[in-house]
Amino acid sequence: MKVKKLKNGVTVSVRERKDLNSVTVSVWIRAGASYESDMTRGIAHFLEHMMFNGSKNLPAGAIDREVELLGGEINAATSYDYTYYYITLPYEHGRRALELISELVLNPLLSEEMVEKEKPIVLEEIARSKDNPQEIFAEEFMKKLYRKAPYRFPILGFEETVKEFTSEDLRSFYESLYTPERITVSIAGKVESEEIFSLAEELFGSFKRDSKVKEPKEEVAVTVAEEFTVTHPAVAVPNLLFGWRLPRASREDIYYEILDSLLSSGRSSLLYRRLKEKGLAYGVYSSYQNLLFGSNFYIVVITDRIEESRKALKETLKEVLSIPREEFEFAKEKLYKGEMFARESGEAEADAIGYALTVMRDKDYYEKFFSDLKEASYEEFLKRVEFLKEEPLIGLLLPES
Repeated sequence: MKVKKLKNGVTVSVRERKDLNSVTVSVWIRAGASYESDMTRGIAHFLEHMMFNGSKNLPAGAIDREVELLGGEINAATSYDYTYYYITLPYEHGRRALELISELVLNPLLSEEMVEKEKPIVLEEIARSKDNPQEIFAEEFMKKLYRKAPYRFPILGFEETVKEFTSEDLRSFYESLYTPERITVSIAGKVESEEIFSLAEELFGSFKRDSKVKEPKEEVAVTVAEEFTVTHPAVAVPNLLFGWRLPRASREDIYYEILDSLLSSGRSSLLYRRLKEKGLAYGVYSSYQNLLFGSNFYIVVITDRIEESRKALKETLKEVLSIPREEFEFAKEKLYKGEMFARESGEAEADAIGYALTVMRDKDYYEKFFSDLKEASYEEFLKRVEFLKEEPLIGLLLPES
């Protein structure tokens, strides 16, 4: 991986992959739902939609059509800490991919007419989310787990805020956060790095804008041990959730990734053996959610034997606290091989590098993953997982009946 900072502050990274016949160009912006105010909940996601509704030099839909004609893919996503846009094309169109994505990100029209046309689409997305019990459950979990941090609000926002958005609101959010020092252009595929750096300087190096946003403060990592229930008519099988607050994302995340691998990676995982194989659950999984202003770890058990599963889950977590060294090493090996496999994709590499440079602002978060994993010690792991001794936030997702 080669990294260069342009004169105006934009970061550009290139991962040359001569084994691929494609190129992925992604633009990452440190501008997600965490940076919204009470009056603008959902605006980061709405802005992501609006970026596809016409630019200074191309009408709405033109970029999508050209990417499709060239045999590629274009998409975007909004999270709490970032928004990103990407184009994947056959490698011979790598230059055009960079030209198109720069037009998309740097020259949006954000016209009032298109804002009003986009509102029904986003409002429909919010309405659909209310029909999805898993989304409602996840939102309630975040609301209960984070009492002050901005993660307690849904990324889609609320109907009442979205309805009031104006072109001026979107322009203000865009100009405050889509600034050079908050942007990373991440390219992976069959490309020549010096050629890409030169083109990136030409396309991204001239715009200047100062960020006017204060970073949210990290919330103290305290788990409120309580129980909440969500009921929904679309629930077929109940879900049992255990969740904990953790410190902000850092390179120490590797220990929580190992824990996730130990608990729920494959049929050999601890949760699978202790709950699924014994017929207590239809499914079980864990996840480490690494977030900039306070992370979390959670476990979900899909079961109609809630109390038995609750007891088995607590016993399994006690087991983790004194897990044999060989199980720890096996979890590390699974994680290593899984990441190696994931990085075979140019798109996955562009994404991982973009996240490391934009959100973490640390290229070692990506580059030293494997060395950090190799050096992760059994003794330190046992210290890191002591949070499992704490009483968790417990959630139940139940059928309405």
